[in-house]
Amino acid sequence: MSNKNLSLLFTGQGSQFAEMGVDFIKKYEWVKDRYSISSKILGYDLLKAQSDPSLLNLTQYSQPMIFVFSSIVIDLCKDYLHKNFSKITLAGHSLGEYCALYFAESLEFEDMLEVVKCRADSMSIVSDPNKYAMYAILKKESLEIDESLFGEGVYLANLNSDRQVVICGFKDVINKFKEQNPIGKFIPLNVSAPFHSDLMKDSAEIFNKKIKKNLFKKINIDLISNHKLINYKNLSEEEYSKQLTYQIHSPVMWSETIKTIFNDEIDTCIEIGPKKTLLNFLPKDFQGEKYTLCNHEDINNV
Repeated sequence: MSNKNLSLLFTGQGSQFAEMGVDFIKKYEWVKDRYSISSKILGYDLLKAQSDPSLLNLTQYSQPMIFVFSSIVIDLCKDYLHKNFSKITLAGHSLGEYCALYFAESLEFEDMLEVVKCRADSMSIVSDPNKYAMYAILKKESLEIDESLFGEGVYLANLNSDRQVVICGFKDVINKFKEQNPIGKFIPLNVSAPFHSDLMKDSAEIFNKKIKKNLFKKINIDLISNHKLINYKNLSEEEYSKQLTYQIHSPVMWSETIKTIFNDEIDTCIEIGPKKTLLNFLPKDFQGEKYTLCNHEDINNV
């Protein structure tokens, strides 16, 4: 790895799988303790919930699962990354923004898990896989998607890259939209709510009221938010909860986030999370090094 500029990207919901974290539990006693502490905070056995197919993809369970897993990877590699790179810039996709804030030491693990639990519980009030759907669209390469296509029950939730966007909304309306707009390949996502749309405004309000008592610490590292590309480093700590509230019901501007980060001449890009997702959205002309930190073997190879 180079001793220059690093971009750290943190994966969001949809990357979860039943066995995540098991290899770390076998290697480290403190990881067992973390899962035990997490289960007490959450009020259920986290590892048992992971192995239950009926819970794995539900918002109130999957978000804490992914955060706990990502926190373990962060704590295993954070010191090394700080020592070996002169500048680090952070970004997280949706839930991944909380993982990025944890890396930046805005909150201790237990406190951040409480915030993630609050987010997951708040967002789960509209969680219904029978009512809502989200699809990634791999659009035809030459096609420019007109945003006027969306609305009336179909929302543009993520702008992930020049080729991929994500839509969400009511399942019956989404299915009709697919039939009427053959704009690319529609890929269903493993989520149960219409994230990052106006349908999440009630959830955002509940979240905002619940976390006002949580005091974030101001970070001293660049962290680009999904919402309007705001850098947390330039916010006061009192504004963090408001920024996270907006993020729940605002589109994830991931493509623009990456362009903003890469203006800093990034030499190395590392993705942290259960599965490789975000490296697929990097610019095709990126010539730097790319790594995923998704398991114990990955960390050993760093």
